[in-house]
Amino acid sequence: MTGVVVIGLGNVYRRDDGVGFAAAVALDELELPNVGVMAGVSDPAVLVDVWADAVLAVVIDAAVATPSEPGRVRRCTLDDLAAGPDGLSSHGVDLRSAHALGRALGRVPDALVIFTVDVTDTAHGVGLSPQVARAVPEVVRLAAREIELARV
Repeated sequence: MTGVVVIGLGNVYRRDDGVGFAAAVALDELELPNVGVMAGVSDPAVLVDVWADAVLAVVIDAAVATPSEPGRVRRCTLDDLAAGPDGLSSHGVDLRSAHALGRALGRVPDALVIFTVDVTDTAHGVGLSPQVARAVPEVVRLAAREIELARV
């Protein structure tokens, strides 16, 4: 296993669904050593290839939560993601299924951390809502801290 991979999920053409992309691009601009960044992933099969050799995979995605607080950042695990309509769900990619597939193929990271940002607007269009845009620096800071902790 080598390095860290940051994966920004979502679709920049669906307003707040682009928050994972925006955060991944901001992390990439930090030029952290031994950190690969992939932004705009929307196919679960891609995750299996992207995180296969990572010591740590940090996934960032928009989420619909019950109750919702647009712009709220959460650090969670696969177990925190709900399979149903209640609770927290990553609406763009089924991370639980992708991880199960990766596990069956022997292609999962040593550690997986998921950051979600509660969203308010996933209609067609570009640009994040103000609440979600304000969350990008926070999720970048938290993800960078996770990466730093993985190096210790």
